[in-house]
Amino acid sequence: MSSRMYGRWERPRSAGFFGLTWGVSMVGLALIVTVMVGFLLTRSVSVALGLVVAAAAVFIPVAVTIDGRTGWELVLLRIQFVAARARGEHIYRAGRFARIPGVAKLPGLWADSRLSEYETAGGGRFAMLQLRRSDHYTVVLRVVPRGKELVDQPQIDAWVEGYGHFLATQSRGGEVVAVTAVLDNVVETRLKQAREVTRLIRPQAPEYARAVMQEAAADSGGIGVRIEARIAITYRAIGKGRVRRDEAEQAREIGQRLQGVLSQLARAGLPATPLQAWEVLALVRTRYDLASQRDVEAAGAQLAETQSWDSVGPLSHVDRWDHYVHDGARSVTWEMDAAPRGAVMETVLEELLRPRADVPRKRVAIVYRLHSAAEATSLVDSDFRDAIAAEQTERGIASASARIRVGNTSAAREEQARGAGLTRFGVLVTVTDHLDGDLPGIEASVKAMSAASRLSVRRCYGFQASAFAASLGIGLVLPEHSSISKRVSA
Repeated sequence: MSSRMYGRWERPRSAGFFGLTWGVSMVGLALIVTVMVGFLLTRSVSVALGLVVAAAAVFIPVAVTIDGRTGWELVLLRIQFVAARARGEHIYRAGRFARIPGVAKLPGLWADSRLSEYETAGGGRFAMLQLRRSDHYTVVLRVVPRGKELVDQPQIDAWVEGYGHFLATQSRGGEVVAVTAVLDNVVETRLKQAREVTRLIRPQAPEYARAVMQEAAADSGGIGVRIEARIAITYRAIGKGRVRRDEAEQAREIGQRLQGVLSQLARAGLPATPLQAWEVLALVRTRYDLASQRDVEAAGAQLAETQSWDSVGPLSHVDRWDHYVHDGARSVTWEMDAAPRGAVMETVLEELLRPRADVPRKRVAIVYRLHSAAEATSLVDSDFRDAIAAEQTERGIASASARIRVGNTSAAREEQARGAGLTRFGVLVTVTDHLDGDLPGIEASVKAMSAASRLSVRRCYGFQASAFAASLGIGLVLPEHSSISKRVSA
């Protein structure tokens, strides 16, 4: 039976002159007028040449992109990183002998955050993360994905359709900032399965049955890597006035929406349960400190008695230009540079997501930034107009690409009119290993896995610590904290 194909995604791009964007074209036109006015006022060829050189120095870095970023983006990013390093902001030290003894708060963008736990109307408990800097509230759900083995293709297609319906539903009210789906590969300690097997074994069970269960608990299950999946839903502050500033009111509003979210995920083949506070503490602690994983898993729910949100951060970290060092480990994060070209099947990311013994600690986070229904209507119309303008101005191979873009944006308009949502998406890939790990080998493996998944990735130069925190999938949406103006970006 044939599989469905997916695609038609397009990067928004305004049409300008000679294949440039509209903003770059206007900058170029303004520089030309400046040179002409300068020459008319001074009547000096040397002044005009100087203005031409200055105009070229301004225009070329804006028009030329390297790895998806303009020259001005790269320059500003390097300046900001050097300035932060000069102020000592790239180094973090916590713990018993820090300025605030006994506190190991999360560094960087998560420094002004808060973790709390609330109860839904049905009696279930859920953890809620508040990021005060952006006034965002996040709920993290543990997901148990159903494998595709012995599953008919129509059922798989229905699950994919259900997941698309889930994203479209979340975007309608405009209250959801982003949905982050994370597939996390971690080293298997077998403590969790041993605890579960111990719970299942009955004292009156036959000796042979108990021996079989204990042997199953001790089995590593292959390569010694387990998969953990989760989905984080990040909300803007809901309501007006006092309600927006009241954390309990936000928890009540989010709790009312949770049952609908869980039902939609179940229809997409993703049964989910909200993480409690101690589970979020365990998640963050073990990702920053690899050595703590066994102790944290052994503690279980009792972790909340000894740890708090202000103590699960790293005791030490150094944010390097191209990697991130934290508590005796080194992490490297890559971001998606370009989506897979052409139509793909639902298995396109399988190679990237599959556990591998040579990369035991790998985390893939897919970030969906949702547009509200009102925004989606204006955006698809704007994209279609830009595609038409580009098709009329470009020639040769560019014209063929523009013609394809017209078809894609036209299809997006029709689908949005029928009730589909409009979503921006990106991917973060984080690999963590010990300080003596084979970093060049890991980079080669990630590049190979990405290429097999038809995904173009680039290293997150200059913001490795922030990218690491965003890939955790607990509510940090990097574009909401951008330090570079969109006017000089690609």
